[in-house]
Amino acid sequence: MDDTIKLTLLGDFAVSVGGHPLPALSTASRRLLAFLAIEDRSVTAAQVARTLWPESSDERAAGSLRSALAHLGNPARRAVRISATDLDLAEGVAVDLNRSRSLARRLVDGDARPVRDDLGAAAVSTLSKDLLPGWYDDWALMAAAQWDHLRLPALEAVTAHLTDAGRLPEAAAAALAAVRAEPLRETARTALIRVRMSEGNDAEARAEFERYRVLLHDQLGLEPTSRLKKLHSSLERR
Repeated sequence: MDDTIKLTLLGDFAVSVGGHPLPALSTASRRLLAFLAIEDRSVTAAQVARTLWPESSDERAAGSLRSALAHLGNPARRAVRISATDLDLAEGVAVDLNRSRSLARRLVDGDARPVRDDLGAAAVSTLSKDLLPGWYDDWALMAAAQWDHLRLPALEAVTAHLTDAGRLPEAAAAALAAVRAEPLRETARTALIRVRMSEGNDAEARAEFERYRVLLHDQLGLEPTSRLKKLHSSLERR
C-alpha cells in the first residue's frame, strides 16, 4: 500500500498520504510542516520556534512548537524527524517545491538541455503557481520571493524554447504566466511580445507594448529600456 506523504506548497497548501488528502491540520502544524519543507534541511528546534513565533519569548515559542508537533497526529506526525536538538522532514516525504525548483534550475541553466517534460503544459502550470499564497509570515514571504526569482526566468526560458519549436499557444501561456506574476518585469513582457510577433499578431504585439509602457510610466515614472524600444521599432517597420 502506498503510504507516501506529500506536501503541496505551490498553490493551496495540502498534505496527503498515498494520494488521499488529510483532514485539516491546525494552523501551527501547517506552518511547521511548510517551514521544514522550505528549509529542506535539519534546523534546530530553537531556530524553528524563534522563526515561527518571533514575537514570543523563547520559552513560550518552545511551548508553541511542542503544541504544533503534538497536534500533527498520525500519519502527518511521520513527516517530521526529531533528534535531540534538530527537526527536519522525514526521509521519503515528497515536496512539490523541491521538484519544481529542480525543473526551474534546469531551464535557466544555459549548459543544460531541457528534457521533453520540461517543456510541456504540466511544467508551465507548475511554474505558474505562487508559493504559499495568502501566507504573510516573514519567512513565507521571503521564500515566495526566492521562488519568484527562480521561476520567472524559467517561464521566460520555456517561452523561448516553445517559440523556437513553433509551439506558439503553449509559448503564449508561459509568457502570460510570467507577466501575471510580475507585470512590471520587462523580460517577461518582451517574451510575450516576441510570441505575438511569431504568431503574426502584430497588432496585439503593439498593444502589449503600449500596455506595458503605460503601466511602467504610471507605476514607476519610467520608460521601457532601449532594448524593448528597439524591438518595438522593428515591429513598426514590419
